[in-house]
Amino acid sequence: MRQEELTEDKELVRKANPAIAIRPTSGKLTLVSRRIYNLLLYHAQQQGKDCDEYTLPLAQVVGNVSSSENTEAIKKRLREMASTTIEWNSSTTDDLADQEWNIASLLAAKITPARKGRPMMLTWSYAPSVRRELIEPKQYTRLLLQLTSRMTLYSAAVLLEIGFQYMSSPGQLTMRQPVDWWAAVLRGQPLSRPVDYRFFKRDTLTPGLREVNEVQSEFELDLIEHRHGRKIVDLQFRVIRRRTDTAAASTTKAADPATDTHSAGTTEMLSRPLNLELLESLISLGLNENDADMLASREDSERVARAVTYVRSKQARGRVESPAAYFQHVFRHGYAEDQPDAAPTTAVDAKPDTSEAAQQVISQVEREERRRSHERQLIDEIRASFESSPEEARSMLIHAFGKTLRAQRERQTWDSLGLSSRPLSARFFWWMATQDSRWKAAQTT
Repeated sequence: MRQEELTEDKELVRKANPAIAIRPTSGKLTLVSRRIYNLLLYHAQQQGKDCDEYTLPLAQVVGNVSSSENTEAIKKRLREMASTTIEWNSSTTDDLADQEWNIASLLAAKITPARKGRPMMLTWSYAPSVRRELIEPKQYTRLLLQLTSRMTLYSAAVLLEIGFQYMSSPGQLTMRQPVDWWAAVLRGQPLSRPVDYRFFKRDTLTPGLREVNEVQSEFELDLIEHRHGRKIVDLQFRVIRRRTDTAAASTTKAADPATDTHSAGTTEMLSRPLNLELLESLISLGLNENDADMLASREDSERVARAVTYVRSKQARGRVESPAAYFQHVFRHGYAEDQPDAAPTTAVDAKPDTSEAAQQVISQVEREERRRSHERQLIDEIRASFESSPEEARSMLIHAFGKTLRAQRERQTWDSLGLSSRPLSARFFWWMATQDSRWKAAQTT
């Protein structure tokens, strides 16, 4: 791509490199709040370095990140950013002694009501200590404003920006940092305790890498694990450029480096605004933010909305005790597919007196979903309790479970791999849960 194609018309944001891999020390960042942050940073750079505050019609913000004008949802994301404290080290050299330490909230914001023909306005500002570095960064990565529009995972959005940052650097290797550092950066929140690398890799790292490598064709991220003995202590990534000579025009493209410290990266993606209203509806049913984000981003919004309405209609009649679990079942099996315009009734509900058997089936399904939900919750609690237990107690439980294995191959696998064996690890925590007095209660729910 020619350098002149990278103009402001492409809505490129110059994101300061220290602001890419940000590690919150308080609060929590989400995928949507990261999108809004990039959008506001772009407009702040357009308005100039001499401003103490930056202003934009709120509708313009909503229209760029949401397919439904939901001001309350935007306020929630602004609260996330205002309450999130981050820290970073910045320097114009590689000398550690020359690094400058910064700590600040992501931004401060206010919303002014519409008055005298003037629309509702959003005003925001950055901490004075970091404003110049954000608005006129000396070391930055150039990113399309819609860069993360196809990402469904926060970890993938962060890894994608890191990939573009280091794509043109010598050696094409990212920074090497401890596992806990990466966990805080890729989860968007501070750690309450040291992470178990196996679960972090399974639940955060691997899905994020997979998504980054699937949605764009400019580079591939390769994980590098640094060990101390048998334990993985540090992580790093290699950015492998892909040949894009024959790539389709709809795939992502990257620019040549601008100058010395300017890393350029762009992605030609169709922006698909996220339906924030639908996202909030899913979260209100009890779904965690990652699952809700994935459904709102990837699935047909009308189909999801029908399922939400279906579940809420059941809730109104007092038939649902676990809305999140029941929603997953309804959506997976398409119970609400025949509902026009997300109507709250179903074919079964339309004739309740003519299908008593169908009502019994639905009741059984709901009971089964409640039971499974209680089981999953109990297993999660058991796992958390196990991970915080003393080493001696954990060893005794692991040894006791090994004695329950009858197949010689399973015993050998357990002796050699232990909890690293994913199938046996799942069975282990299920076995622990069945020893708990609450397990029987879950079966009768």
